[in-house]
Amino acid sequence: MLKFLKGVVGGSGTGVKDLPYNIGEPYASAWGSWVHYRGTSKDDGAPVSIFSLSGSNANDGHLVAGRNGVKRLRTVRHPNILSFLHSTEVETLDGSSAKVTIYMVTEPVMPLSEKIKELG
Repeated sequence: MLKFLKGVVGGSGTGVKDLPYNIGEPYASAWGSWVHYRGTSKDDGAPVSIFSLSGSNANDGHLVAGRNGVKRLRTVRHPNILSFLHSTEVETLDGSSAKVTIYMVTEPVMPLSEKIKELG
């Protein structure tokens, strides 16, 4: 089942080490269960935003909703909607338990609260 879900959500990589982007520092402000990181492309160093969502198992309600959101964003193309670039799902061992994380890469964005601080 998890392999199927990775195929639906996953990009070309099979894990974070294969993610064609470097994950940088997280923004201090976050929304919901997602963590928002600064990132860069490994190919050309272009800035991107990387969002991660973690859960204790593949059927976690947050992960199910996250997969649905990634699936929807992947299909939407509009100049006023955040541009989807890549996604992958990774299962890692955290001690004796498994942890599932979805990574979604988009065009670079900044939380509004961070932008207001920058301008103020």
